[in-house]
Amino acid sequence: MEFSYFDSLQQAQKAYARILEPVCVHWNTTRNELDILLFLFNNPGLDRAADIVNHRGITKSHVSLSVATLEARGLLLRRADPADKRIIHLELAGDAPAIAEMGQEAQKQFFDRLFSGLTPEEFSQWRGIMEKVTKNITMLENR
Repeated sequence: MEFSYFDSLQQAQKAYARILEPVCVHWNTTRNELDILLFLFNNPGLDRAADIVNHRGITKSHVSLSVATLEARGLLLRRADPADKRIIHLELAGDAPAIAEMGQEAQKQFFDRLFSGLTPEEFSQWRGIMEKVTKNITMLENR
């Protein structure tokens, strides 16, 4: 069978979703809600809804809905920026750190399995290639 990058990417996305599903079930969250908590947990300093939209590719409407739900459940707090009250920062609250830690463990399991069997040199080569491809994608987007 011929290698297909797009098929492999789709398979990886499905496997990632399967690994995260038990976390969602355990904490009664949607996948978008878990993605938001993980993003905030894994990326200190990127704590605005716009950061989530720009970096995770979740639509504004889905981020807005999920943030509202997480806030209502006591898992997120909104904080106005002291220098510019129009800017709202999101902060993990309540059980959110525990949820994110469980999600982070699932992410680790996924990546450990994904890269199983690769030597450190092969992994380094893969990273270098992906960085170049990512730059090319960025250039295509900015055309």
